[in-house]
Amino acid sequence: MRILLRLFDQMSTNFRTFVRHAHYFPVTVAGREQRSPDEKELFQHYEVVQEDGVCSRPDVAVILTQDVEGYGKAGEVITVASEILHNELLPLKLVVYPTKFNRRLYNITDEQMSMRSQKKLSFELRTSKELHSTVVIVNMSLDNEWTMEKWHLRVSMRLQGFMVPDDCIILPLNPIVGPNLDLEAKLFRFYVVVNKHIVVPMIGRIQQVSNKMAKKLIMPGLDPHVASEEELKVCEIVPEQIYNSEVELTLSDEEIFQFMQTYNFTCTFN
Repeated sequence: MRILLRLFDQMSTNFRTFVRHAHYFPVTVAGREQRSPDEKELFQHYEVVQEDGVCSRPDVAVILTQDVEGYGKAGEVITVASEILHNELLPLKLVVYPTKFNRRLYNITDEQMSMRSQKKLSFELRTSKELHSTVVIVNMSLDNEWTMEKWHLRVSMRLQGFMVPDDCIILPLNPIVGPNLDLEAKLFRFYVVVNKHIVVPMIGRIQQVSNKMAKKLIMPGLDPHVASEEELKVCEIVPEQIYNSEVELTLSDEEIFQFMQTYNFTCTFN
């Protein structure tokens, strides 16, 4: 029978790998002393039995010890991804585990513990909020004809630090074509679908550029990364909320765009 030999534990990442000998030990003849496996290279070969890091870890319920922006207020019970808990919250002592002592200390009731699933926060929600507050600068040509496609937005978001595949991008229903001086610095609405169930309303800003210095456009006093209320009104863009679906979205791009328009119209008047 093969022997489970070693356990490697890196405390910084809580990542463990179990290994065992790749070859059987020879049976020791009765009356003789067991020889060390280190004497032969063959018996120094190991194979991986299990890597903890490969398995997905469940979300963890914790109690906030202080107000944390994007998570909640001190004393609230939230559920976070294990990665966020160990890499961000625990090292800064922003949370504690809901042990009996801590629940008494922070006056946490059984009802609050049962409601923790409603406060589940994860990387996808934080990313959605970051996307929602970002104005995407889309550089288009001032020299050649173009029609905006998904890859234009993908590249533009990549330049601003977001990796978004084409199938997660929802373009406006009406195609945007150029070059057109009337489109310069104009805002437009599009959507990004995160993990097939969160729809994030996005704002893009068209910026037309040319290889010819004389044809470069300058908009004095304009911060392209900020969309003012006045600009939104001029471009007929209304503020929209992030939509978080409990089930996987199977709608087409057009259906998602139309749904978000209706969803946010309903939220505005309710």
